[in-house]
Amino acid sequence: MLLNSLLKPFFKPFAVLSAFAIAGWSHAAAPTADELDSIFAARGIVYQQDDDGGKGGNPTIEEHATIYEGILLFQQRLNDNNAASLKAVGDLVTAASYDDARDKAETVSGATGYNPGRFNFEGRWKHRTESRTGFTLFASYGQEFAYRSTGYGFGLSQSLNEESTQLSADVQFYDDTVRMIRYDGSKEADEPRDTTSSAFSVTQTLTPVSLINASWVYSEQRGMLATSFNSILLDSGQREFEILPDERIRNTFSVRYKHAIKSDSVQLGASYYKDNWGIMGRALEARYFYHLSDGKLTLEPSYRFYTQSASHYFEQQFQGPRVNPQTEQTTRLYQTSDSDLGSFDGHSAGLTLSYFTAGWLTKEPSNYDIGFNVYRRSDELHFYWLTLGWYTKL
Repeated sequence: MLLNSLLKPFFKPFAVLSAFAIAGWSHAAAPTADELDSIFAARGIVYQQDDDGGKGGNPTIEEHATIYEGILLFQQRLNDNNAASLKAVGDLVTAASYDDARDKAETVSGATGYNPGRFNFEGRWKHRTESRTGFTLFASYGQEFAYRSTGYGFGLSQSLNEESTQLSADVQFYDDTVRMIRYDGSKEADEPRDTTSSAFSVTQTLTPVSLINASWVYSEQRGMLATSFNSILLDSGQREFEILPDERIRNTFSVRYKHAIKSDSVQLGASYYKDNWGIMGRALEARYFYHLSDGKLTLEPSYRFYTQSASHYFEQQFQGPRVNPQTEQTTRLYQTSDSDLGSFDGHSAGLTLSYFTAGWLTKEPSNYDIGFNVYRRSDELHFYWLTLGWYTKL
């Protein structure tokens, strides 16, 4: 499920970045190897969402879910200044609300088709000049049972001050389609969802052993922003469709600081999120990179705390439709029981083990990693995920 909207808010960040890029053209240097080198990477993820036997999240909705995801990335260096890449993502999904909507849609229409997960393909082209100016274009297509997404975008980057300062900005557009399959199996005409997102980032080296990064992400979404097969419970015991506004504006501000301690390093981060649905979120995180065996083996413990307020439209149960006394017509307000739009605190902790060596799957030096994370929320909705990764230069 992707992002959306209009161009105007993004012209100003790109104008600022272009001015920095022009100023940096006088500092000539060859593109760094790792930006454009030919690489292959693979990652597998097993993700488990547990709602404590129906008590977690919203107790009126079954929110148990399991996801198996695979990611493949191939990048080919074309020449000294250009590279092209292709990324493929595939998921197998088992979730109560997802399966229920799918099964009912199968009952309603044999033409609905069976799709137990999703896939996404993304192509990207990178260009880097001798003056450390970068330009990127990308396009993507993804599809799942009740969703279809087409995306495209571009980015600019620039290194300044002998590469002690890094500037980057990206704009992404998504023209998506929501299949209107309701929780009760009824089917309506497909609805659009459009997203525009921009990101602006500055990374500054402070000392030979420390740097700081600050970023701002702004997005606008328009169209069908509710989940078509979500429902809400009325005090009468009946269920109705989830209804949410057709516009959502989001802002995320984050800062990260990284400091080397001999051969190790520590990273601290903080972020703030706000949208026009009434949600405000704050996060604090810490990571430590502990290097062993002459740097070949790395242990990375991490911790993150997150807290958010509920959306204006969230309740676990609602009163029946209101009646306008003048027209005597019933009206539906914006209403959702999606627990991700509710109020909660979350604590996550993880450990990743990485090993850099040659000779296992390829003669080239490669990085292998395995990680496990636990995320526990105050609304008793908990998450666990296991990751396996492999990265090598070609």
